[in-house]
Formats: sequence, C-alpha cells, structure tokens
Amino acid sequence: MARHARLVHLPLDTVDLSAKVIAAQLVALIAAGQVGDGDWLPSTRALAHELGCSRTMAAAAYDELVAAGFLEGVPGAGTRTTAGATAAAKAGLSSRTPHFDAKSIAPSDNTAPHQSSAVVDLRPGSPDTDLIDMRAWTRAWRTAAARPPTTLSPWQDTDEAFAAAMSRHLRTNRGIDTDTVFDVPGSAAAFQAMAAVSGLNRCYLESPCYPAAYVEFTRAGLRPSFVSVDEDGLCVDQLGDEAGIVYATPAHQYPLGHRLSVNRRAELVAWARRTGSIVIEDDYDGEFRYGVAPLPAIRSIPGADEHVAYVGTASKILAPSLGAAWLVPPRPLRETVRAYLQDHRMAVPVITRDALTELITTGQLQRHLARAGREYRHRRDILIAEFGARCPGLEVLGIQAGLHVAILLPRNHHDRDVAEKLAADSLIVPPLSDFPQAAESEINGLAVNFAIINRSTAKRFAECVAAALS
Repeated sequence: MARHARLVHLPLDTVDLSAKVIAAQLVALIAAGQVGDGDWLPSTRALAHELGCSRTMAAAAYDELVAAGFLEGVPGAGTRTTAGATAAAKAGLSSRTPHFDAKSIAPSDNTAPHQSSAVVDLRPGSPDTDLIDMRAWTRAWRTAAARPPTTLSPWQDTDEAFAAAMSRHLRTNRGIDTDTVFDVPGSAAAFQAMAAVSGLNRCYLESPCYPAAYVEFTRAGLRPSFVSVDEDGLCVDQLGDEAGIVYATPAHQYPLGHRLSVNRRAELVAWARRTGSIVIEDDYDGEFRYGVAPLPAIRSIPGADEHVAYVGTASKILAPSLGAAWLVPPRPLRETVRAYLQDHRMAVPVITRDALTELITTGQLQRHLARAGREYRHRRDILIAEFGARCPGLEVLGIQAGLHVAILLPRNHHDRDVAEKLAADSLIVPPLSDFPQAAESEINGLAVNFAIINRSTAKRFAECVAAALS
C-alpha cells in the first residue's frame, strides 16, 4: 500500500496533558488552518513520543475526535481529518467527549438488545439501552433521589441547574450559545408549544417527514405544505413566500438520512428572516456521526436566534422511557413559550431533570455518546456489508450518521408488499411510502433501525429482503 505524506510535527503544548487537552488543541489547529481537511496525522505512537505521553492517551484523543467527526481512521493507512473538519472547527464546535474513557467498549458483533426470537422490531426510533453504563446511570438517579423534594409542581419549578448544564452541553456539542433551555415531556410537546405560540397558520414539512411532527402541526390547525428533499436536504428554494413554521431535521433527515448543506442552512435562515417565519430544528439524533464532519446547528448561525427553535431529545441518545426533551425557542418568544408550558403543565419530572443534570455535569453523558457512537457505527457497517453481499444493487441513502438507514427498493417491488413479506418472517420494518409526504412522491423503500442489530440479525434481514425481491 502506498504511503501517505504525514504531518510529522504538530505544534502542541505539552503542559498538563490529557486526552481532552490534546483533542482540544488539535481542533484549534484545524480551525487555524494548520491542519487541513484530509491531512494525515502522525500515528499514535509517534504522537505519544513527540508529546512525552502514553500511547493510550494519544489514542484516546484520536478516538475522541473520531467520535466527534473531526477525524477518521482508514484501515491499513492511519488517521486523517475528515472533509469539512475545518469548517466545523471554525464554527466553534469542539470535540464532544471532554472526559473520554480510553477503556470504552470495543465494537462487538453480538452486543445488541435482547429481542424476542419470534419478532424483531426494526422500526426507527429506539436506541440500544443496553449500551448505558448502569453504574453511572444508577449513581445519577441515586444522587437525584437524595435531593429533598419541593412543594412545587414540575412546571412551576424553574430548574436553573438543568438549564445551565444543558446550555453548556449544547454550546460544546452543537455550537449553540443560549441561556434559555426549557425541559419538555418529549419532542411532540415542543412542536405543540411552538405551533401554539407562533401566530402562524402554515407549516412546511419535509417530504417524507417525521409522522409525529405532521400529527402535532395539523392537530394545531396549521395548513401543511410538503417540500422536497434531495441529497443536500430540504429544498429551500421550494418554500413559498407565505410565512409559516418550517419543520426540518437538518443533521440527519428523517427518514431518508440526508444532511442539510451549509449553504442551504444559511438560505433557510435568510428565508425565515425575510418572511417572518419560524424554523423548528429537530436534532433528534444529531449526536451520532460516523466519519462525517460535524456541522453547526442551524440555531447557531448568525441571525438565527430570532427565528429558529432548537429541539433535542433524550429518547435517541439515552432511552425513550425518560420522556424528556429540551427546547431552545426563538429569542422573541422565550417568555411566551415559558407561559405556555406553565399554563399547559408541560415539564419533565424533577427527578428526571436532576438525573440528566448529573449525567451531564459529571461527563457521563459524553462518555456514553462516545461509547454508543462507536458501537452504532460498527452496527451500521455490519448492516451495509450484509446488504452489499446479499442484495447488491440496492441503494442506501444518506450520510453515515444517526440510528437508521433508508434503503431504496426496485420500482417493480412496492415497499408495502415487501414490508408485508418481511412481517410474515417476523421482521417489522416500515415502508417509506407510509411516511407523511407529498401525494406525487415516489419514494419506495424501507427505513431500518440498525441501533438494535447484530450480525446474525443483519444477515437474516438481508436474506429475507433478498427473498422478498426474488
């Protein structure tokens, strides 16, 4: 194999070294242009020798930046910066694992949640809760339970500790600088609140889109208009001149998996400012990227704070059973949103907020994101490999991110028919044509959750799809 030219010297400070410090310095070098997109970095052995630290520490720093999307490992070649790393670093994003554990779990072919041998549910939406470090999880809940109860109801209790912790988390991970974060009992509650306070009558939805968003906006009386999605995400040029709510999943379009390009993010903010519209940025699984550079959240773009609401959720990064999400509203609507949430008694239980705060402030959430991200990347690779071997020619859409993939099917095999055949084989997977979308849409495929898959399940699924298409 040809050797790649490498950066043999990195001007890093050797004082008070840790994996966190090395990673932060590397991001700074990328932002400054001293390390460019696609540059090959020294081996961990060479870096450790140069800095006078252990190879374990150097490897942990690289692993942290791989998990954050700044670096990628190339088997047999080494480690290099990803395409787009410079733009992400200049946007102010940092590595997301400030207390990365060098002993985090290695990918396994067999670790996956226990499923019934009769039925395997591969519908998108569920992470693998078996990846949670139960010791850290139990400590967080024990700490939360030890705090004295208050006489206030959750919606009356202004939780400054949670808001402060989540603000730091969003600033570090998504480039969002805010001091106002509301806890809400699920992303649907955030959609409901924004629809109610917006004063708008129309909503623009990606085609296809997240069903719960469609339900909440139409239930609120908004008139829906579908907007096409391509490889660069939402087609902003198809938005009309009428003000409305734009619901978007820019980090990993649901369900097709594309990412909204940098240019379209800027165009969307400019459109919202021009028309007086509101963009709801649903960052449902934006924490998980595999070999693609992070992009700043739409909310972090200059001028976006008056027109963009950011929604995040614990259901994908931890567990749906938490029933916890967070909302950063447009700045002019902060007090209106606060009043709406209190009037409608929308809040996360205090003990849940306290446990999440503990997970964030102790660094355990970041450790979990790193561990889970490594495993999810491995499981995605397994699924893609099995499909490549047994269903050659089928197209997998989207970027390497999130917890699910969209797989296109041949036009002569309707996705609902294929889904029915898979259900007969005890494999539950939704057809793309069942997602809310424009009437003229011709999306034909399957949305598959790889977060809960192992090699044997991936093989079985690919074999059953191949049989359904034969």
